[in-house]
Amino acid sequence: MGAYYQYLVAFAAGVGGLLFGYEIGVIGQVISMNSFSTFFGYRYLAANGDYKDCTGDDYPAACSSLAEDTTGWVTFTFLIGCVGGALVSSMMADGIGRKFSILVGGLLFTIGGALQSSANGLGVFYPGRVVGGIGVGIMSMSVPLYISETSPTAIRGRLTTVYQLMITIGIFIAAAINSIIISTVDNTSATEWRLALGMQMVPGVILLFIMFFMPYSPRWLINRDRDAEALTILARLRNASESDAAVAAEFKDIRDSVHAEREIGEASWTELMAPGIGKRVFLGFFLQFFQQWTGINVILYYQSDLFTRMGIDKKAADIPFTLANDFINFIATFPGMYLIERVGRRQLLIVGGIIMGVAHCLICLFVGLSQQTAGLAWLAIISVFIFVIGFASSWGPIVWTYQSEIFPMRVRSKGTGVATMSNWIWNAVIAKITPKIIARINFYNYLVFAAACFIMSAFTYVFVPETMGKSLEEMDEIFGAPVHTKKDGEKAIVASA
Repeated sequence: MGAYYQYLVAFAAGVGGLLFGYEIGVIGQVISMNSFSTFFGYRYLAANGDYKDCTGDDYPAACSSLAEDTTGWVTFTFLIGCVGGALVSSMMADGIGRKFSILVGGLLFTIGGALQSSANGLGVFYPGRVVGGIGVGIMSMSVPLYISETSPTAIRGRLTTVYQLMITIGIFIAAAINSIIISTVDNTSATEWRLALGMQMVPGVILLFIMFFMPYSPRWLINRDRDAEALTILARLRNASESDAAVAAEFKDIRDSVHAEREIGEASWTELMAPGIGKRVFLGFFLQFFQQWTGINVILYYQSDLFTRMGIDKKAADIPFTLANDFINFIATFPGMYLIERVGRRQLLIVGGIIMGVAHCLICLFVGLSQQTAGLAWLAIISVFIFVIGFASSWGPIVWTYQSEIFPMRVRSKGTGVATMSNWIWNAVIAKITPKIIARINFYNYLVFAAACFIMSAFTYVFVPETMGKSLEEMDEIFGAPVHTKKDGEKAIVASA
């Protein structure tokens, strides 16, 4: 089967990323739907037939008392669920395995979609957002981890970036389906937004079906003393027989390392600060921190409103411009997938940060100039597209790859869990403040993201070592062998896996 099976496994698990991408793609357009905004009371139909935002202190009767905060809470509740899901997955991935963690995440996402699409008020809608977020949080940790542990060293980076690729596919598919819904369904009917949110259950069911037939992680199986099953799966993943010398050597390296770590006893959370591991946690946490402070979610969550406030007609912002931006996001992921095993993780992160920083500065410049010179807003929109290209080919996929490969088996689920929680915590913070940034669209406060992009390039240059070409068992050569404390207090140094 060649590399076919390896790619099949990666793309099957990557559907978990597609679910998150679909959520990103659907919620931005749903928030801007008049049917949704009037149903939940943060926009109202004025006497002249126009839809107006509920702002100020004197709300019309149709407005909710929480009107100004509703759009922020729609995204914030989902992302808080993601934080919880990432925390839970740190324990779940070791207990029931990477494969079944992905299945649980897919099930929760589907249940969350059902609650959201059937909600008759915020009392059901917000819990639906939280449940769906927990599912995505679980998958955001488990999917890259699963792909990394089932992939061969030579193409591990490329296969792990499949997670980000599937996110971009999900965003584009959601935008395309939403565009059809917006064009064909009555925009005064709740059916419009219910259908848009309900459609996300379809990929959720698909994930549950196909992931059931995928193999377990060989490393997890060895950690559970299921060596024979692990060897069979490893041989199949490598398209070789169980007696193949390369398969036997890889199997032995994993098993020896797992057994050496097991002799020390069960890993504790405090070990994340141990010598040889602390730096990895530091890098995982701050790479995910910086990924969110690129400003990508200002674009993805609220892109329709963003384009509208740049002077684009609302219908054009809702459909063609959103579709174009999401398609660019999808296509631009492929250069990163190609280059990750050629120029490496580190160079892509440095160059990508610089591109995004320059693009942010250009956005601010052209939006400001367009106030005096009509037509320059188009250059701001082009700058948005340049930013998306920079993100999708670097910080989008690379950060997920990096965090999934640097931790030793003993604390891998805990380490990746902490890094993933960093992603969702800062994602939630930015999502909550973004509506206020957009409302004050002079964009000068937007320059904070430009500064962050330049800082993250410098951070990468100083702190982030290259991991290209190293197996999971060889990461200690880069970061130093972990020093663990046995139950009797004796120090022990073990190789990672």
